[in-house]
Order: sequence, then structure tokens, then C-alpha cells
Amino acid sequence: MRVRLPVLAVVLVSVAAPAWAGELVDSVFQVTYHYAGDDQVLNDTVVPLLPGNACYNWYVRLAEGPAPANVTETLKLPIALADWGTLATDPDDGIDISADGTVAVRTFMPELDAEGWFSHSWCVAAGDPTGPHSIEIAVDGKSLTTYYFQVVLPEDYYWPTIIQPSPRERSVDNSW
Repeated sequence: MRVRLPVLAVVLVSVAAPAWAGELVDSVFQVTYHYAGDDQVLNDTVVPLLPGNACYNWYVRLAEGPAPANVTETLKLPIALADWGTLATDPDDGIDISADGTVAVRTFMPELDAEGWFSHSWCVAAGDPTGPHSIEIAVDGKSLTTYYFQVVLPEDYYWPTIIQPSPRERSVDNSW
């Protein structure tokens, strides 16, 4: 009896929850990093090469309809990566690296939120190449979108302006 209740609950939730088709409704590409004491989240296509700090993130929203069976994410680099770390050796991570070291393919079952969004992030690591990159997203074998972006050296990046505090008058708060 205890076994049947959880199974029944899962079936009821599955029936009540909306399903999502492999049709693109919206997508976002963001760059995130910590700078000047703040976390920066930018809708941008230029990523500073800051190992252990900068990440690039994509978000896809699907239309309501039949649930997709799988998603394929294809990351393409401008030149071969010398060391993919455990991604090249761990068969359980779901990521395949091309023989020439320039492409990583990840296939997974998407976990959609209540509005049909799902996402993935990659973070910059030591040894990553600069130059043009791309990430293609396909649902059930159908290409949805491709994000094109550049990874640049920190000295070539346009850093956000740090807002300086306004000078205060001595008499404003009587602290002088």
C-alpha cells in the first residue's frame, strides 16, 4: 500500500502539470561574474576570460504542448581545448567531447519550471581559448536556437562603470 501512494501521487502531478512542446517561445543568454564587490548579471555576448569567476548561461522557454524527450546542447570552441578535465573521461556526466577537442555535446532530459524554462551554464576555466564560441540547443533533434558569443582577455573587456559616491557637504549631517 505504501508503494502505491507515491506512485499515484506522481501520476496525478504529471496529469495536472502543463506539458511543454519543443517550440521556442523565448531565450536569453547571460554573462555572470563578480566585479567591484557585486555580482554582475548581463545580457551580453562578450565573456571575460576570468577562470573561476565568469560564467555564460543560456535559458530557453518552450511553448505548451507534448513534453520533450531530450535536449542536446552543442558547445563549439574556436580551437581545441588542451584539457577538458573530467568531462573528457567521465562517462556518467552525459557529455561527449569530439576527437579534435573543439566540441562538447551534452544530451539530457530537461527539467522545466512552471513556465517552461530550462537552462545550463558553463564557467570559464584556466586554459579556455579566446575567440568566437557558439552553443546550439536542439529539442528532440530539432534545432531551437544558437547563441554566438566571444570570450576575450580581461584587458580587452569593457568593464561596467563603477559608480562613485557623491561628495557630501560638511553641514549636511553635521558630522564634520
